[in-house]
Amino acid sequence: MIDLNLPYFTEEHKSLAMLVKEFCEREVDLKRLNEIADQPISPNATPEELRKRIPVDLISKAQDAGLRQLCIPKEFGGSGYEDDPVAQGIAAEVAGYYGGQFARLLTIPWKHQITFAYAPRHIQEEVYTDFLNDKTTMMASSITEPNSGSDFLFPYDEPGAAGQCIAVRDGDDWVINGDKMFCTAGGVSNYIDLTVRTDPAGPITKSTTKFAFPTRTKGWSISRVNVMMGNEIAPNVQMRFENARISDRYRISPVNAGFDLMKSRLGGKTVHLFGQFLGWSERVFEDMKEYAKARIQGGRPIIQHPNVGAMIAEADCLLKSLRLLLYQNAWECMGIVSRKELIPVKGWYYLNWYAKKVVMRIIEIGLEVYGGMAPQKELPFEHYVRVLLSVMHGGSTGLLNLIKASKMFD
Repeated sequence: MIDLNLPYFTEEHKSLAMLVKEFCEREVDLKRLNEIADQPISPNATPEELRKRIPVDLISKAQDAGLRQLCIPKEFGGSGYEDDPVAQGIAAEVAGYYGGQFARLLTIPWKHQITFAYAPRHIQEEVYTDFLNDKTTMMASSITEPNSGSDFLFPYDEPGAAGQCIAVRDGDDWVINGDKMFCTAGGVSNYIDLTVRTDPAGPITKSTTKFAFPTRTKGWSISRVNVMMGNEIAPNVQMRFENARISDRYRISPVNAGFDLMKSRLGGKTVHLFGQFLGWSERVFEDMKEYAKARIQGGRPIIQHPNVGAMIAEADCLLKSLRLLLYQNAWECMGIVSRKELIPVKGWYYLNWYAKKVVMRIIEIGLEVYGGMAPQKELPFEHYVRVLLSVMHGGSTGLLNLIKASKMFD
């Protein structure tokens, strides 16, 4: 069970957590969601085919309950938690614990709802209104490119070194050409928070611009679905832009000044860490612990075997420490987010590294604890392992995040 007694939690936070818990217990079929995620995907699947994977009935109910629009400001008809990282964290953690894959269906739009809170008002009005009026509306974000992955955030700034997806100004429009890679939910989204080069030769920190790109735009297409070892319900895709023309009114950042917002909003990925890396891991740990109590080996439960008991205790300690680190970061970001300032990213770099270290160790421990059974397909642990390993690349590798964090000491 999730402990709601941390000093960060207000009574409102606890009520929100109970709302998510009760919704998951009432509406979420964990087996069904896992089966949807495991349905075969063709690398050449169309956006229409990918959208058929989305459980529209479930996300519609989540929107009716006020959950899908959690981070849309109240003035636009949302639930109004865009300025409360602690509320976002507890809602995501509970969704991950009780809903597994469902957490990702919530945290993907939450992350982008928060990003669009930094956009001009006319963009907010369009995107938020579309989202609230159409319960199938999805959002995505795209930074990475086939030949420029973590180069966008790596600690060098050579002119022209990173970013080959280029937007060129043409009157009141921008014409975009190039490829983007590893965009989760890009194939099912209506709007993409898109980061592209607008100065072909400058250093990346002074050469990118962010747009709210509508996927109804001509010249945009899915060039490939990235079939992972453990697919999510909303798959990861590669995209192509061929003379895709959008109006300047969809520009989120000043021209050539998108880098700081892009870097800052990496912190929005923390909500994913709460959902999948913490909440889902906590549930897997509880199952693992109960299994160790129930399985008899050598005349007693294996949790009483010193080696197994020690590993169970280690997993418990790791998850508790990850939880405290996540909520400390959320609490520290509260005032910054409420003032719509760009948040510092060192905390995100640390969390990205540590969450991945914890999950890898949880998986390793699980393989030992379930050793007598082997990680069979019928175990919830098996699906968790494949999905979590498949999202390890999110926000770059853990070690690279430590390298980036170390540069902030300079």
